[in-house]
Formats: sequence, C-alpha cells, structure tokens
Amino acid sequence: MLTRIYFNAVFGALGGLLGWMLFSVFGQNTASDESLSARLLLDGALIGGGIGYFVVSVDAIRDRSWVRFVRLASYGLVLGAVGGAIGMFIAERVNFALVGGIGAIRGNVFKFLGTVLTRGLGFLFLGAFVGASEGIAARSLGKFSYGTLGGLLGGFIGGSLFALVYLVTLQRGADASFAGAAGLVVMGACIGALSALVQGVFQPASVKVMRGWQEGREYALDKNAILLGRDEHADIALFRDMKVEKRHAFIRRKGDRYVLVNNNAPPEWTRVNEAPVVGDVELNDGDRIQLGNILLRFQRRAAQNRAKRGDKMTR
Repeated sequence: MLTRIYFNAVFGALGGLLGWMLFSVFGQNTASDESLSARLLLDGALIGGGIGYFVVSVDAIRDRSWVRFVRLASYGLVLGAVGGAIGMFIAERVNFALVGGIGAIRGNVFKFLGTVLTRGLGFLFLGAFVGASEGIAARSLGKFSYGTLGGLLGGFIGGSLFALVYLVTLQRGADASFAGAAGLVVMGACIGALSALVQGVFQPASVKVMRGWQEGREYALDKNAILLGRDEHADIALFRDMKVEKRHAFIRRKGDRYVLVNNNAPPEWTRVNEAPVVGDVELNDGDRIQLGNILLRFQRRAAQNRAKRGDKMTR
C-alpha cells in the first residue's frame, strides 16, 4: 500500500505542475472583458484536468499498459477539469463572501485563515471528482466510493496547503509563478496520496505478485469480477509471459467469498496451491495462484489486520 501511496503522490504532484503550466499558458491569456466567473471556471478546469490526467492513470503507467492509459487519462482529464472548475468557482465565491476576497488579508489572521480554509473547501470538489473518476474508469463501485472519499480529504487538505504555501510565499516577496507552482504540486500530491490511502485501508482483498512481471506489486480486488491476463484491458495485467493467456482467468466476488475462475486456459498453467484448476476454486487467505510462470498470493484485508495486531501483541 505504501508503494501505491508513493506513486500516487508523485504523479499527483506532476499533475499539479502540469495544471500550473496549462494555467500559465492559457489561463492568463483570457480577454480582459471576460467575466470573472468564466475566468475562474477556465482556470479551475486547467488545474483540475492536469491533476486528474496523472492521478487516474497511475496504475496504467506502472503497468505500461498504454491502451488502458489512454482510457484512464481521458476520464481523469475530463472529470478532473469538471471538478477543478466547480472547485475554483466555489472557492473564490465562498472566500469573497466570508473574508471579503484575498486582497486584504495582509496582517489579518482571521482573513488569512479564512482564505486558506475556503480554498480547501473549494478544492474538495476537485479531489472528489478526481477520486470518483478512478472508480468510473475502472467500472468499480468500491473504487468509486473509496476514491471519492480519499479525494475529498485530499482536495480539502491539499487545497488548504496550496493556499497556505501560495500566500506565505507571496508575503515573503517571492514570484507569484513560483508560489502557484509550489502550491499546486503540494495539492496534487495530497489528492493522489490520500485517494490511494483510503482505497488501501478499505479494500476488502488483494493479490500480490510474488514472482514474475511487476514482482512486489499489489492489486486491489475492488470489483465483482477481476480479469487477469495479457490483455491490455485486463484489470491485473500480466505481461511478458506467453504462457499467460490474454484473458486467462477471473477472480469473482460472491458475497464474502472469492473464487478463481479458469477462462478456458490450460489447467497446468492455472494452479492454486500447486493444484490445477479446470473450472473454479474458492480462494482462502494466503492461497498461492500460479498463472503461467507468474505467482500471485491472495490476501484478505481482515486477515492482514489480524496478523498486524497479533504482531503488536507479541512484542
């Protein structure tokens, strides 16, 4: 889980930087007679689209699945832009209503804190849309729910930190471009990291690659049917092993049970605990799944939590 949080934070930070670059090129070139509302919507869309583009496509980039990357990045770009536009508009309007705008905050602690918190409230929507777009792209209700919650938290914390970094940097006489870039990098990292954290905490089960492509990688089982194979659209992409079929097997969730289903692949290359699987077999915590030469381990979140508590009690 820590690895995924790290990657999400890094790519979220890159998304924040991309958002600032887009804003610098396009957002500041709006005509002077355009309304404030239109400018806020455009600025927010550019920033949100940049963050969503990277955060939502993290898994596809790590798997080097470029077809899936295009699909995920498209969802992230569009929904991130929508969330960013809404968030920027709300943040500015709420900020103006509560603290009278950001132009008179110097020396006023109340207005300074109010500006920081209202930015957090506004970008809460950006984080929620980015987190939700992961679930929509993956067609997973679990990822949608947990991603949205994580995005909400990340958007609020990241948006508040963005405002804090931006305002403090400006008050110390630094360039506004540097302040904006630094703030958006922090906000993107928070959205990415907290989205991954919440999903990792609440995911009911996962499989971890013990040998083969992406060794050490952990995949959440957050859908009722998870496809494993070499197909570019597989939920768990197992490339580089030609003994793995493109649509080799499914892991299906039936209530609290998880079942491995052989999808017409050779049984000798579809094993659970060394036993060939012709049809389907129920999975228990710790079971070793072999597809081709790739070895996976099935693990339940509840069992992992019990093991961790047991380790603490024996210390």
